[in-house]
Amino acid sequence: MISKFELEELLEELKKIRGSHTELVTVYIPAGQNINVVAKQVEEEKGTASNIKSKTTRKNVIDALESISRELKKYKQTPENGMVVFAGNISEKEGQSQIELWAIEPPQALKTRIYRCDKEFVLDALKEMLEVTEVYGLVVMDRREATLGLLEGKQIKVLRKMTSGVPGKTEKGGQCLSPDTLIMKSDGEIIEIKNAHNPLIIVSENFNKEESEGTPLIEKWENKKQLYDITTYYPRLEIKASANHIFFVRTDKGIEEKPLLSIKKGDYLIVPEKISLNLDYQKLRFIPGVVKATNLNKVKIPSYVNEDFARILGYYLGDGNYEKTRLTFSEQRRDVAYYYKQLMEETFGVEVKYRFRESKNYHQLRLHSLIIAQLFKEIFKQNNKTLNEKTPTIILKSPNSVLAGFLAGFFDAEGYISGNRIGLGINNGYLLRQLQFSLLRLGIISSFWVYNNRKNPYSKNYRYTLSIEDNVSLEKFRDLINFSSEEKQEKLKFAIKNKSKTSKIRQVAVNGKEVANILRNSGLRTDDFHNPQFFVNKRQMSKEIFKLRILNKIKDEELRRRLEMFYNSNLIVVKIAKIEELEETTTIDIETKNHNFIANGLIVHNSAARFARIREGLAKEFYRRIANTMKEIYFDMPKLKGIIIGGPVPTKEDFLKEGDLTTKLKDLVIGMKDIGQTDESGLKDLVEASHDLLEKQEIIYEKKLLERFFELLGKGKKALYKKKDIEKAISYGAVETLILSKKLERKEALELEKKASSISAKIEIVSDETEEGKQFLSLGGIGAILRFEI
Repeated sequence: MISKFELEELLEELKKIRGSHTELVTVYIPAGQNINVVAKQVEEEKGTASNIKSKTTRKNVIDALESISRELKKYKQTPENGMVVFAGNISEKEGQSQIELWAIEPPQALKTRIYRCDKEFVLDALKEMLEVTEVYGLVVMDRREATLGLLEGKQIKVLRKMTSGVPGKTEKGGQCLSPDTLIMKSDGEIIEIKNAHNPLIIVSENFNKEESEGTPLIEKWENKKQLYDITTYYPRLEIKASANHIFFVRTDKGIEEKPLLSIKKGDYLIVPEKISLNLDYQKLRFIPGVVKATNLNKVKIPSYVNEDFARILGYYLGDGNYEKTRLTFSEQRRDVAYYYKQLMEETFGVEVKYRFRESKNYHQLRLHSLIIAQLFKEIFKQNNKTLNEKTPTIILKSPNSVLAGFLAGFFDAEGYISGNRIGLGINNGYLLRQLQFSLLRLGIISSFWVYNNRKNPYSKNYRYTLSIEDNVSLEKFRDLINFSSEEKQEKLKFAIKNKSKTSKIRQVAVNGKEVANILRNSGLRTDDFHNPQFFVNKRQMSKEIFKLRILNKIKDEELRRRLEMFYNSNLIVVKIAKIEELEETTTIDIETKNHNFIANGLIVHNSAARFARIREGLAKEFYRRIANTMKEIYFDMPKLKGIIIGGPVPTKEDFLKEGDLTTKLKDLVIGMKDIGQTDESGLKDLVEASHDLLEKQEIIYEKKLLERFFELLGKGKKALYKKKDIEKAISYGAVETLILSKKLERKEALELEKKASSISAKIEIVSDETEEGKQFLSLGGIGAILRFEI
């Protein structure tokens, strides 16, 4: 019987042989087949071969058959595993003949009967004997990670790695946001979340009352997490959050709480339509520097920050410049310049000088007052206010009318009307994000855009734009803020008049299926409302269209009141445009009493208890993903003998209960082992721990063989590893088992194998795919276990 090592050598030799014509003969005699029957068939084939037209081919085939016939006569019966005979002309020179024959008993029982005359020998059935006949599926997993692999012979293969994003139970925080995320305090001040602290009252959403309210900040954590950038459509909002951060998402089931890793492009997040605060006028606490009393008497300094003073501050932030003893303003429109000249003179009681600078084509205002200059310098402390200044805290803490006055001044300086939208473009992204947040206090919804400003040859700074586009927001802007420029006022009127009621902004939070059910339960047909896409949740609907197409058609007062709840709700939805992966960075997490807060205009969740339930749900979802992947990989694998699952207690047990693993694969699970690692090293640990399940598997057999060899070698008894010592032991007939590394030179291996076979020693070929195999190869790749000591 040929060994696998010899068979591999022979196949390497035979596959290189190519006949000039169909003159290479292959004969497979299966185990149990009568060898005399095959010998008779070979004799008959000689007669058939005599009909071959080519004289050379005819001669070579007949000679090959003759050599096979002589070989078969040597056997009284077929060997136990069957027999394979190859014969033919192997000469590479045309016209010359060199008939060679190979006859072997294969290492496994042969089931195939073949007689073929071809240009090459038939080797496939023998190749299969070298392949692994059994494989085992390997799965190591916990709640956060899984690795699926295969034990194929002596080789462990990694097939798939998976992660869940489920945070560990001991992780504190975890629902993290970027440190520059903006949150609003209950007094109106807008700060970055990294500057939050306890105690602090911040703005959240009361879902029972559907209105904003203050909630105490309970705790704050700092972590290091990978962030994802979420950007929405209509309006365009942006927030950077970790995979675990929970958002409120409008689904077919209503408003659900989902972590970012379960959210995708096209999902709808929840935002407040308006942030309601009840704030008082702020007292202006200003003490001027040393000045003459006569100068102080000439200037009126407001005691409180009122609407007019706030408007001047906003206009100054956009178009004003500070000099030590005066303020200067530059304006393109004459009527706007006169408006602010009059407003400042009435507010401060000082003359404001006006002139038109013809050479530069703008109108200039100058307010000469050391005291007022000091006042503005105290409020706006940044040297480069264009890039670095923020909305003054005294403005943010003031009532909405004062905030609106400040916004009016800033929009007078920087705002414009383009088509049917109001725009504002500056190089200060932080200030613009503050303004977007602040506008929600007035019920004005806006979009925030970032441009790289490549078209401007004079600046490399990013350009940030705020746009107000929906009809309701345009009307609110007109009524609460407006422009002082008559031209812009007319453009705004025109925009509102021509703006379509159809809008993707300010869309109702209720899902259409719920509205459809309410209508049907009230005896109405949804077909009468001509909104089929909305009623099956394939399209959203703005509040104005909801009022026009549904509310206005309802005559029943009770039903109308019920549907008006959706129209009057402070919750609206915004669609996710994209989610982009960012780098790992420092992150901030906070917890509030209401378990939510408003961040960058979005309502986000942060309940620790709810987070634990979310984590449980995520784990079950991950189990199902693992089960589906196992089905994809293992279900139709023909040589799969079993599956072994490793992981911590009780994760692997929970997986089998809750992972919805198909019955066929469940039946193939032959065991579970407690394993700590869930990566590639975990697969190795799983195989190590599964000796009892894999006793006949090649890798386990090999590891046990080498462990025995090393143990005997360590004791200095009945084990050798030097070639000359092993050859001496063979000559004494003392070798019980000869161990050869697969990496050993073939010539050397075959020489030793032949000598060992002569004394009926067992020959084992080992790989270098295990730690033991590598160690054995480092010793020289040759070893022997002895029958007796010598």
